[in-house]
Amino acid sequence: MLLGPGEVAVGRLCARCGSHQHGRPWARHTAGEGEDGASREVHVSLSRGGGYVVTAASLRGPLGVDVEVVQDVARAWPEDLVLAPGESAGSARERARCWAAKEAVLKRRGTGLTLPMSTVVLRQQRALVDLPAPDGLVAVLAGPL
Repeated sequence: MLLGPGEVAVGRLCARCGSHQHGRPWARHTAGEGEDGASREVHVSLSRGGGYVVTAASLRGPLGVDVEVVQDVARAWPEDLVLAPGESAGSARERARCWAAKEAVLKRRGTGLTLPMSTVVLRQQRALVDLPAPDGLVAVLAGPL
């Protein structure tokens, strides 16, 4: 048990409107009896794509994860909305990986897609990890900094 005995509360919270129906997922662990009763934040990110769900959690800090279907990105690739100046993505897989990496970074920042993907310059990002994914999908983790 990573967190040890106790209770975990989970939910969602939209930073813009305060709704609990959508927004960034959150979790909080409260130590159980015999422990110090301390409460700590568990940073959580999740993504859905192609019938799969990817969830990431960390005690070290905010993180983001995204999974994309390569063909879905290929069909609707808005280059001017995704790529920062000087960036390129030639193949369908490179485009999907770029999209997933940028969305993961924006989730780690806590903004999600309220900021344009083109504001994220991938060569300046740290802690990006390509995750194993089924054929036809890509998944990227923007780990805690």
